[in-house]
Amino acid sequence: MKSNSDKNKAKLPWWVELLFVQIGLPDSWLSKYLKKKKETYIFINENKKNIFYFTLFIAGILYIYPIIRYTSSSSSCIDQTTKYLKSSNVNKSKNDLDLNSIAVGYCHGGLLPK
Repeated sequence: MKSNSDKNKAKLPWWVELLFVQIGLPDSWLSKYLKKKKETYIFINENKKNIFYFTLFIAGILYIYPIIRYTSSSSSCIDQTTKYLKSSNVNKSKNDLDLNSIAVGYCHGGLLPK
């Protein structure tokens, strides 16, 4: 049977048992870790609203960035294709609106007219 003193002792978590008892890491590391854990918990509880807004802001940026990158790439392609069409001798008779629509079609998977 177990004595009362054995029942009153809390069992150590497995990671504490492994790292600090079996492997023999310094006990000062455990106390520093537990202190930082407590400070972090207090910090998060005091700043929940700010952390939520910051996370929402970062998620918004991560959501919008691919759209901005695609639009920039598409715009660059359209500009270069329009310049190419203006410089070619074949499409001299077409106006700027027609050249722009041909460039948009080409940049989105179409073919250039010959």
